[in-house]
Amino acid sequence: MMILRALGAAAGATMLAGGCGAVPGEAGRMAAHTPPPLSPAPPATTPPPGGTASPSPGGTAAGASDLRQAARAALNAVPGATLTSIETEENGRVWEVQVVDRDGTEHQMDVESGKVVRGPTTEQEDAADKAKHRDRVAAAKLDYSAAADKILAAVPQGRITELNLDTERGKTVWESDVLTPDGIKHEVAVDAATGAVVRKSG
Repeated sequence: MMILRALGAAAGATMLAGGCGAVPGEAGRMAAHTPPPLSPAPPATTPPPGGTASPSPGGTAAGASDLRQAARAALNAVPGATLTSIETEENGRVWEVQVVDRDGTEHQMDVESGKVVRGPTTEQEDAADKAKHRDRVAAAKLDYSAAADKILAAVPQGRITELNLDTERGKTVWESDVLTPDGIKHEVAVDAATGAVVRKSG
């Protein structure tokens, strides 16, 4: 009887050992197919008050970036000229640009995506018109780019759709139309000699 019990215990121990030996092997196979742990999600960013991102340091330039691109293309097409007028056409896709060369002759062209697509064509004007253009250009201490900066400082978040060098009440001014994201059009004029805002509406 004692012998049978001893044999039974030995057999049971062998079965347990064999069974236990199978578990680590199975665990190893399961571990090999277990997907890696998920990476933690990046921390959520809290939007600033108002729900919009803060403007970049060049925020005012962004309101005139396409204007400046069109202006550069036009000025490259007539070396030595001065930009006197630029405005959007065809829903902002095309810019109509006028520049005046050193003798006062006005040239007009259309610019799209930074390239001149029509012109430049020369305006047929008399000596008096050319003299008027030269005087206006000479009186403007601010070029179109500096004027754009002054205008966008007066209308934050605006986009300039038209900018013209003109005369108003005996002063040479840069007149502009500025569109804000709410769809409102603002009219701003700055003194072309001092940069001071002389008129603002909208």
